[in-house]
Amino acid sequence: MSEISLAKAEAMIDAILKKAADEHCKPMAVAVTNQGGSVIAFKKQDDSSMLRFEMAFGKCYGALALGRSTSLVRLRAEQRPLFMDYLFRASEGKIFAEDGGMLVRDQDGTLLGAIGVTGERPE
Repeated sequence: MSEISLAKAEAMIDAILKKAADEHCKPMAVAVTNQGGSVIAFKKQDDSSMLRFEMAFGKCYGALALGRSTSLVRLRAEQRPLFMDYLFRASEGKIFAEDGGMLVRDQDGTLLGAIGVTGERPE
């Protein structure tokens, strides 16, 4: 079974934080989970606001729970609020249906986990 190593998770996070710095973004936070939703790595920049871990993890969890990016999860919440309300309650509030969460796959398309980014506008 393919997995995201700690070194790979940290490399993904560091690349995102570097890009954010290059683009003069607000302080960011990034989480990487495995395919079962367990956190592999998390980094939060200085001066990030509270609850950044919960938001980044919630984006990972939402992407994994629905098998799609959280921009599509957010769209689903807008289109089918009753359905998504059920999923929010069933997940005990773990799903965060906002842009910034994506599935991570290997070159063969095998699901490895998810990454969640928070702190700045989605674009």
